[in-house]
Amino acid sequence: MKTQSLLRLLFALIFLALPVALQAKDGSPSHSGSIQFSCVALQKLAYPELFYHCGGGYLPIEISVGQRSKAYPFKGVEAMEWFIRKTTVAGAIDSSAPPEYERVGTAPLLPDVKRILFLIDAKKDANGLPLRVLAIDDSLETFPASCYRFLNQTPGLLRIEFGGATHDLPPGALKVVTPELPEAGGFLPVIIKNEQGRILLENRFLAQRTVRELVIIGPPAEGLTEIAIQSISEIIPASPPSTQKPSRSK
Repeated sequence: MKTQSLLRLLFALIFLALPVALQAKDGSPSHSGSIQFSCVALQKLAYPELFYHCGGGYLPIEISVGQRSKAYPFKGVEAMEWFIRKTTVAGAIDSSAPPEYERVGTAPLLPDVKRILFLIDAKKDANGLPLRVLAIDDSLETFPASCYRFLNQTPGLLRIEFGGATHDLPPGALKVVTPELPEAGGFLPVIIKNEQGRILLENRFLAQRTVRELVIIGPPAEGLTEIAIQSISEIIPASPPSTQKPSRSK
């Protein structure tokens, strides 16, 4: 009789603990919406260091002009924010006081995207912050190796002849182009025209199977007439060959 009572008590405790265990599982990091991000500065920034807010603290980011940063982890809700450390009136940082931070840039996260590239420009954004930031989907599913991705940052429509086809690119638009490549890669001709058909750029791009290239097309720099081109490349390591032995047919 006593054994039956103990068994009933044991089963009751298990059923009471089960909902708590399931709730804890739902709140685990695998369901937290964490992402990875990298940053590129499109021009030299006025700040020697930048930070982002994550997990209750401010973490430093290393950013270079025209080069991708390493991938950083982030677990947030709706937006990414960049900060600098505030300075004293004399312009120095007081090491004896707890650091204070000032927001200098922000960008919304992209829904259902786990890998984001932030393009950081030293121009004021729509909210008056000193850095203008653009977030783009950086996943390999959207932008795989051997592809070129064009971003139109000019005020007018562009027509890009590349990869054996012509692609219309409105202002602010992105376009991924997958050219046919030989195994060793090669130089591919590219012609960029405006909407009226005037040639703005005629060149050759080096394309490789293990590289993906982001090409940012901007308006001419002050005093120049040719459109500004900025290329940001990334080597994508080739997937190792499968070591699984083929199954024998019976």
